[in-house]
Amino acid sequence: MDRKINAAAFKAKCLALIDEVAESGQPITITKRGKAKVQVIAVREKPKTLIGATKGTFKIIGDIVGPIDDEYDEDREWRNITGQFDDTPARYTHRPMDDGGRAKARKGSKTKLRRRARRG
Repeated sequence: MDRKINAAAFKAKCLALIDEVAESGQPITITKRGKAKVQVIAVREKPKTLIGATKGTFKIIGDIVGPIDDEYDEDREWRNITGQFDDTPARYTHRPMDDGGRAKARKGSKTKLRRRARRG
């Protein structure tokens, strides 16, 4: 619940009230003639970088360095990285085209009109 205090009383106890808010985290509302004017709240320190921002929020269980699979083959992984594949890549498995690169037009496609040379 918000604590309310008059502006004159806040002026007299300003430093003590700021320390109190910083320790407890409970905000204080400052009033002037019965109307709320200002609210004093504690500032939370944000981490300067994302590294370490989640410190203490989770726990690592088990081995995070070793391979996930027992059948992990380091040699096969190295061949994949260096480009020495066990299987042929999919882009070379199709059959060559029989028409020699001259594909037929699809049904319903419009053919280009030839223009006659102008006589003149």
